Amino acid sequence: MAAKKKLNAPWLKQYSRKHKKSLKYPNGSMYDELHKAAQKYPNEIAIDYFGNKMNYGMLLALIDRIAQSFLSLGAKKGDVISVCSPNVPEAVIAIYAINRIGAVANVFHPLSAPNEIRDYLNLVGSKIFVAIDIAWPNIKPILHETDVQQTIIISPADSLPLFSYLGYKLLKPKELRKTLSQILIKNKKHTMSWETFLGRGQLVVNEAYEKTAGDEIAVILYSGGTTGKSKGIALTNLAFNATAMQAQNAFPELVVPKNSILGVMPIFHGFGLGVGVHTMLANGMTINMLPKFDAKRFDKILSDSKPNLIVGVPTLYEAMIKNKKIRKMDLSFVKVAISGGDNAMLPLKKEVDHFLATHGAEADVLLQGYGLTESLSVVCVNMFDANRDNSIGLPWPDTFFKIVEPNTYIEKPCGQVGEIVITGPTVMKGYVDNEKETNETLQVHPDGRIWLHTGDLGYMDSDGYVFFSGRIKRMIISSGYNIYPGEVEECIMSVPEVLIATVVGVDDKYRGQTAKAFVVLKNGVKPSSQMHEKIMKQCKDDLAKYKWPRAIEFRKTLPKTKIGKVAYTELESAETTPEKTKKTKKVRKSKKSK
Repeated sequence: MAAKKKLNAPWLKQYSRKHKKSLKYPNGSMYDELHKAAQKYPNEIAIDYFGNKMNYGMLLALIDRIAQSFLSLGAKKGDVISVCSPNVPEAVIAIYAINRIGAVANVFHPLSAPNEIRDYLNLVGSKIFVAIDIAWPNIKPILHETDVQQTIIISPADSLPLFSYLGYKLLKPKELRKTLSQILIKNKKHTMSWETFLGRGQLVVNEAYEKTAGDEIAVILYSGGTTGKSKGIALTNLAFNATAMQAQNAFPELVVPKNSILGVMPIFHGFGLGVGVHTMLANGMTINMLPKFDAKRFDKILSDSKPNLIVGVPTLYEAMIKNKKIRKMDLSFVKVAISGGDNAMLPLKKEVDHFLATHGAEADVLLQGYGLTESLSVVCVNMFDANRDNSIGLPWPDTFFKIVEPNTYIEKPCGQVGEIVITGPTVMKGYVDNEKETNETLQVHPDGRIWLHTGDLGYMDSDGYVFFSGRIKRMIISSGYNIYPGEVEECIMSVPEVLIATVVGVDDKYRGQTAKAFVVLKNGVKPSSQMHEKIMKQCKDDLAKYKWPRAIEFRKTLPKTKIGKVAYTELESAETTPEKTKKTKKVRKSKKSK
C-alpha cells in the first residue's frame, strides 16, 4: 500500500512552544479515560449540581453500579441504549455506564416530538431507554411502535439538594408535579425509577467492564435538522478522547483539575457532550451542571457557580451583555470564554471583549472556535497566543483542513472561498443506516485519506488561520452572483446600534433571489427610517451592489433552534409561505437599493 501524501499544515507554525503539534491517543474507551481521572483525583469535585457536589470517587462508584444495573436488564456489549435527557447527573452517569459495558449510547433531545422519538429509537433498535420524566407525554404514545422493553425514568430533581428539591416540587407546574409517580404506577411492568434501577446493580455479581477499542462506536448523536431530517451520527471513543486531549493541549494552564466549566451546552449536542462533559471529566475538572439555560437568571447562575471556563453559542454571550445585574458583577473568575456552535460576528465579539475586559475577567477576549457534530465538536479554535479577528482559529493537532471547490477535490488557492473539508481523529464513522449520505459526506480523496465534507464555506490565509463564510445551502445566488450571508451580516453588525443580524435569500422575479436582512437592535434603540438608511449606507460603503439587502426587517428577537442557534430556515420558510401577511410596517425598502 502506497504511503499517504504528507499534508500541508501552515497553522503548525503558529503553535507556541507549549502546544504540541501531534499527540498520542489512547486506544480505549471514554470510560477508561474517566476512570484514570477518578483514580488520580478521587476527591476533586466532578459535578456540582445546584450545590450538590459529587467528587470523582463518588461519580465512578455510581457509574460502576449503574453499569451492573444495565447488565441486570440483559444489556450486553454492542447493544444500543437510548438516553433522552437535558443536563442532569443521572444522564451523564448512564452514558458512561453504557460505555463501560461496551454498549452504545443513543442520545437525543428531550423536547423531541413523538414521531422523532419513535424514529430515534427504531433507527438503532433500543430495548432499554433512559428518559427524563418531562418527556413522557411524548414518549408514551409511541413506545408500542418500538422495541423498547424497559424505560428508566429520571427527573431533574433526583440529584437536587433537599431544599432545592422541595422548591422544585412546589414550583413545578401542577400537571407535572406527580409525573414520575403516575408514570411508575400506571406502567409498572415497563418503567422504573432511577432509585429502583440503581438498586438492581446489587443483584449482579458479574464484572460489568468490557474492553472497547478507540475506533469502536461510543455515542450516536443527531444533526440539528436545520436543513432537513436529523441523521444519526456515529462517533467513536477516539473522537471523544482525542477532543479531551486536544483541548488540554490548546489550553494547558486552564484545562486542569480545580478549574470549572459552566455546563450549559446540552449533552445531546457534540459541543456539550464532547467538550462540556467528557473533556472536563477526562481532565479532572468540575462541571457546574445546568439542565437548562435561563437568560433571565444568568446573573444568579454566574454568581452561584463562578465558572472559570464559559463555552457557549453566541446567544449566551448576547444574554450576558444584556443582563443588567451582570453589568454590575466582578467577573474575575472567568479565565476563558469560547464561542462555538454558531458564528459570532466581529461586532458582537468586540462588544463581549470589551465587556469581559471592563468587568475584571482574566479572559479579556472571546475566543472563537469551529466544529460540527460530524467531527464531534471543536476542531479549530483561536488560542490566547494565537488569536486573529474574524477567524475561527487554527486546526487542532492531527486535524487537517483543506478548502476545496464545492463538489470537487480541487484545492482552492490561499484566501479564496470554498468548502471546508476535514480529516482527523474526531471525524465520525458515518451516518447510522444511511450509506448514501455517508458516502456523500465522507469521501476518499486522491491522497488516500477520508475527508469530511462539511457543507460549510470558508477560506484559509497564508498563516493557516481559517475563516468561516457560511453554509453552502445558505448561499444566495442573485443574477448569477454568489452572495454569502455571513459577509452581509457582518457588515450590518458593524453598525454600532445593531445587536444581531441574519440574512436569508428570498425569491425575486428578475434576479432569482435577493438578500433580505432581519435585524435586532440594541436595548434602547428603536427601528426607524433613519436607522434603515444608516444600515444601507454601511452596506453601500462595504459591499458590492449585488450583495446589498433589498429589504430590512427589524425584530425584537430572532427565532432560535433547540441549541440556541438562529433558526434561519424559519425566516426563509416564512418568506416563501403563500399566505404570508402583507403587513410590512417593519419592512422598509430603500428605493435607491433597487
